[in-house]
Amino acid sequence: MMTKLTLRNLAAHRLRLLFTLISVALGVAFVAGTMIFTDTTTRALSGQFAGIASRDEVMVRPADSFSSDGAAPRLIPQKVMTDLEKNVDEARSLVGAVEGYAAILQDDGKVVRGDGLAQLGRSYVERPDSEMRISSGKRPEAADEVVVEDNTAKDGAITVGDRITVVTERTTRSMRVAGLFTLGDDTSEDVSFVGFAPDAARDLLGADGSYTALWAAPAKGVSSERLEKAISAELPAGFEARTAREVADENTTQIQSLFGMLNWFLLAFAGVAVLVGSFIILNTFSMLMTQRVRSLALLRAVGAHRGQVTRAVLGEAACVGFLGALLGLGAGAGLSYLLRAVFSRLGTKLPLASPVIEADTVAWSLAVGVLVTVVAAYLPARRAAKVPPVAALRDDIGLPARGMKVRTVLSVLLLLLGAFGVTAGLQDGGEEGATLVALSAVFVFVAVVMLSPVLIRPMVKVLGWPAARLGGMVGRLSRENARRAPRRSAATASAMTVGLALITMATVLAASMNTSADRRIERQFRADFFMESRGTKGFTAEAVDRVAAVRGVKKTVSLRQGVVKLKSDEQGVAVADPVALADVTTLDVSSGSASLREDEVLVQRSLAEQKKWKVGSAVPGEYPDGHRATFRIKGLYEANEIVEEPLVMSTAGYRAHSSGTLVRQAFVTLDDSAPPGMRQALASALRAFPNVALKDSEGAKANARSDVDRLLNIVTVLLVLSVLVAAVGLVNTLGLSVMERTREIGLLRAVGMSGGQVRAMVSMESVIIAVFGVVVGLGLGVGTGWLLQRAMTDSGVEHLALPLLPLALYLLGGIAVGLLAALWPARRAARMHVLRAIQQQ
Repeated sequence: MMTKLTLRNLAAHRLRLLFTLISVALGVAFVAGTMIFTDTTTRALSGQFAGIASRDEVMVRPADSFSSDGAAPRLIPQKVMTDLEKNVDEARSLVGAVEGYAAILQDDGKVVRGDGLAQLGRSYVERPDSEMRISSGKRPEAADEVVVEDNTAKDGAITVGDRITVVTERTTRSMRVAGLFTLGDDTSEDVSFVGFAPDAARDLLGADGSYTALWAAPAKGVSSERLEKAISAELPAGFEARTAREVADENTTQIQSLFGMLNWFLLAFAGVAVLVGSFIILNTFSMLMTQRVRSLALLRAVGAHRGQVTRAVLGEAACVGFLGALLGLGAGAGLSYLLRAVFSRLGTKLPLASPVIEADTVAWSLAVGVLVTVVAAYLPARRAAKVPPVAALRDDIGLPARGMKVRTVLSVLLLLLGAFGVTAGLQDGGEEGATLVALSAVFVFVAVVMLSPVLIRPMVKVLGWPAARLGGMVGRLSRENARRAPRRSAATASAMTVGLALITMATVLAASMNTSADRRIERQFRADFFMESRGTKGFTAEAVDRVAAVRGVKKTVSLRQGVVKLKSDEQGVAVADPVALADVTTLDVSSGSASLREDEVLVQRSLAEQKKWKVGSAVPGEYPDGHRATFRIKGLYEANEIVEEPLVMSTAGYRAHSSGTLVRQAFVTLDDSAPPGMRQALASALRAFPNVALKDSEGAKANARSDVDRLLNIVTVLLVLSVLVAAVGLVNTLGLSVMERTREIGLLRAVGMSGGQVRAMVSMESVIIAVFGVVVGLGLGVGTGWLLQRAMTDSGVEHLALPLLPLALYLLGGIAVGLLAALWPARRAARMHVLRAIQQQ
């Protein structure tokens, strides 16, 4: 009987539960969309290795290669290949391959597929088991000939016979397109591929008579596993053999690991949307139970016990959660495309593929939808079960009232705990202190949300003053309506508070980081100009030489990027002449000397303190070419906005062990007697290098701000969904409130209130509740952002910045949300039939 009653209640109150259903669907859509997005992207990227995994080849490569992009690939000497050809009878063929960085420059300086995952060049050799084949034109034979992968050529509008500019680790060269080629199953829309003649590839990609990999095809009747063992037995130390399937599995694992972290990052924001949705669910069921007191009492009067009433209400919640989860699962597929578009818009191009909906995505979506709805409805269900049977005979009965004492005491305890944690975190400083402050801020968030029903009455009295002052009787009624049910109004506003507080916190923290970076650049940037690449990994030293030859240029200092291993950890290296670098940036060597010889390094002080190194310490390590060395710490330097890496090495010392020659940045200082118009003169010198941008200190500031702004944009977009859920909750609360106050509104109309005044009353009530949520959210966000800025002072965020314009826009946005949310409830209230409304019980 109770099951039938549950279903009939759902049917009878379907309109009242509609917006709750939407709230659940939006929260679940974020969870499902995140999982579908990461599963789809992982499957698409992993699928690019399916062609490799299906082959019987064995790959020979250097063992323990560096994983960082800053390291040039290790090489396999010709002798290794010669010995394998002589001693391994299990191989039908053995082909040497060279692969490295190679980007195609367009006339406007943009890189073809520059927003993709990689730009690769390789020696064009058609192996027996490879699907790489010429599809148009011919193979590259001359040193200035190149072939371009079909899809890459399509994106760059490249045809056979065109001349294109190719940037590699060693040079920038104009080359003729001899043909187009296909990679079969190995193709990718996110990676650009070009192929060179084998000898040209060695020269262009820095192989110098060696290879980056060898591919062996097994003889007839020989398995790839047997071939792998035979090759491994002949390889010298420092090299390894892997089957094609093992190589594909390794690549897939790396992708899954990368997107696994992204998945958790996105799910954190999905959790915020689900949390916001839980406020709406709690509010909805609380209001529904209040409106159904008499029917609940009748159930008790005819013999239903408390447990049955509780289960009936929770059954309604479970049904709503299940239906919302199904809708959310469907919407999640569309949201996955939106997430891909967001990341593409922000500079990360990801493959386009059909949505992949795994079984665990369905299970998690249904679990989240049902569990969150049931848990949020539990307290209203318990209160509903306490309605006494005698209530069916009375007109003035309501749900049992709840006091504020326990809530207030818990809130104060949480506030004290949060304050203690914040104080301890600020005293500790560093990353651990900042983490403690962030965790303690969560307690403050929860405490403020719990205190909202206590705060809302006095705050709404103040915030609603303009409405009461300017709106007359209608304005006063709207203010009192917002105050009359503090728990309901607070729960509705809290949904907006949470999302807006996080957006505000991120905005304040980002502005503080940008301001701090600007101040550091003003102190540290001593050059007149600097050069950097547009979309490519770097640029050739020839561009620096052209600038150095311009009359009026006093000095140029090149900065390259590298990587070494100290003990077992890879560390980024700024490769430059430290003494010259100190002339163009404030490289503050606080102890030791900046004069470096081979195997000597400068170490950023924060890293040295973390590793307990000091000037004179000897640390075993390794260069990118595999050469092992003992690195001696010659000096310590302070964190620098220009020199981002934790280590500095001399150009001569590092380049002896790395084939990479591209310059990341070059700094230009002018003579005191330099003629006017130097910027135009330098730009003219760089006309042959469209991938090189010339900037000044303002450009350096823009570079520093771009990464922070990009992350802020991602965070804001992801949190906007929680604000959307809050807006749905506001519509829901107002709609149910209008239904609850049908008789009251009818009486107001009967004594002379017009439909327009009713519409204005509901709209102003909506705006007041929304503004309360916005104001509390802004206060929480600004306060938390300030505390995090204080905690991150040691990490370089020395200055607090309050971006007043965005904060003002958030406030105006809250008012707009309130007005929009009131459109349907206000229209419904204004169109009520007066006599029928008065007769409503």
